[in-house]
Amino acid sequence: MSRIDILNRDRYVEQLCTLVENISLNKTSTCFAIDGVWGSGKSFVLDMFQERLEEIQSEVTDDNKYFVMKYNCWQYDYYSEPLVSIVASLIDIIDEKTKLISDDETRSKLIGVLKEATDGLSDIVYKMIKEKTGIDIKEVIDIIKKGIDNGSEENKNKHLYDSFFNFKQVMDELAEVLRDLSEKYTLVFLVDELDRCLPEYAIKVLERLHHLTEGQTNIITVISIDKEQLESIVEKTFGFKDSEKYLEKFINFYIKLDFGDISEKALDKYADYISLFDKDIFKFDNPVEECIKGIFSGIDIRNQEQLVKKAMLAHNLLYGGKKKDYSFMCMELLLTVMICKYKDDSFFSGTSVDLSSFDKIFLLTKESKNLINPTFIEFFKDKFNSIEFTYNHDGFKNILKLLLPPTANLYGAILFTWYWMHVKNTLSVIQHSEGDVYEPISKNYEELKKFAETIRMIK
Repeated sequence: MSRIDILNRDRYVEQLCTLVENISLNKTSTCFAIDGVWGSGKSFVLDMFQERLEEIQSEVTDDNKYFVMKYNCWQYDYYSEPLVSIVASLIDIIDEKTKLISDDETRSKLIGVLKEATDGLSDIVYKMIKEKTGIDIKEVIDIIKKGIDNGSEENKNKHLYDSFFNFKQVMDELAEVLRDLSEKYTLVFLVDELDRCLPEYAIKVLERLHHLTEGQTNIITVISIDKEQLESIVEKTFGFKDSEKYLEKFINFYIKLDFGDISEKALDKYADYISLFDKDIFKFDNPVEECIKGIFSGIDIRNQEQLVKKAMLAHNLLYGGKKKDYSFMCMELLLTVMICKYKDDSFFSGTSVDLSSFDKIFLLTKESKNLINPTFIEFFKDKFNSIEFTYNHDGFKNILKLLLPPTANLYGAILFTWYWMHVKNTLSVIQHSEGDVYEPISKNYEELKKFAETIRMIK
């Protein structure tokens, strides 16, 4: 799926930019976290945030105001030492930002210091490998390069220094790089995927960033996390009961990121799937974006994407290039969400259709009651209540006939289709007039039964 903002994150990112702008004006340093559960789109928000910051110019120099460094922890957590990847990231970023650092001398100095730090880190990495495997990789490499005699002597001399002193030297050199950068720019560290890392590595990242930025000015660190998950990592690593207090050393405050609010851009994001349908087959006045929003209410963006992919797969398997109407599309998404997310595909198909109270229609299984989002139920309850049926009671057969309104209604079509897929009796019947606007969708329920069977198999 394409990277389109369908959750109206623009306002959230603008608030982040305003916050950072205010901190930057005071030249202060801080670390705060964007706190959201897995799948809430934290990485997407960080990418948007980075783009906005890099567009902001300084009023004094008319140059970029922010020097932004994006650091994906999880991408590098196979290193034992986070400093290795931090240095590598800094070198790559400075190389990319040639235009930002127009002073060749300054740029050369920064790269030089970083590469010196890299040499020091190489020895730290070699030491870690030796501790874990018993093999001195550095010694092997030197012997191959310089010969046995030379290599042996070089190895002796090389290990005269204290490796911990070397580590501190690396930290000091990196701090110097950050200090030089922060004199001209507000330095912004964007740290992503921390809570996906191995526990020990996640803690090391926090500690290294804290040591590098402590006592500095004009440096802002923004960490995207699932706070609950990170606290669990701290508890398991150290056995702390009060993990929140421990994290206070590194993170000054948290900004909550919820699941967002689906916008009209959903049609753009899922354009490949929506192109399988023809809006002119069954025309209705209800905005389809609103229905999609209701279907996905309370579901994180990653799960939404996976659900649409499953619906698209099942549709292509069953119908190929045959176009369906938009109510069919909404039914496919409803079935996919109910079966794959809520473990129930018959959520308003009880043993009877009692339209005097739509509460009686929502007869959920015990499992789905614990999973289903209340806003999902409220949305459809409200839409079904707004349908203006014509009531006709057949006294001879004791059947209540509910005739759909003459103007095409999306939710009337959904209720009609779902009823004919699931209904268990004939005491009440949802119908439409023969040959009217609902005729194109009158047989949808037969094909959607096959769709539901397919989704159950591939879920």
